Amino acid sequence: MTPTLLTDEQILSTLVQVAAENPEKVYQAPESMVDQYTSCFYVHEAKDGTKEPGCIVGQVLHRLGVPLEALKAAETLGASSAVQLTTQGVSRDVALFLRYVQRKQDRGSTWSEAVTEGLEDFNDGFEAEGTLTLPALAEAAA
Repeated sequence: MTPTLLTDEQILSTLVQVAAENPEKVYQAPESMVDQYTSCFYVHEAKDGTKEPGCIVGQVLHRLGVPLEALKAAETLGASSAVQLTTQGVSRDVALFLRYVQRKQDRGSTWSEAVTEGLEDFNDGFEAEGTLTLPALAEAAA
């Protein structure tokens, strides 16, 4: 499957937009999908076979054109690896930042908290090659 060509700006602005549209959302995977190893999914699959984007990273990537089939193939990967597998043109730092956001979401933060706390953790961390800034969540909701 050909990776979807995206920019850092597209990822970051779409992430802020998704969080602004659902600021109080606390992610929960469908009970039928959860097992002892996995509780977060890029793609949710209903019992009738229909599929839709799931977690915040799945929502962002699918909204930007990454096919659900590609996200499903990345299901066992962390967010930064999933971004690297399914996209092209996204920097290492933005892929790593999504991992921080995903981790916050998976630990029960609302989507708006996951973005803001993930950004703080990313910018304070040692893995980043630089710092990131995001458009304000309030601006994105407008």
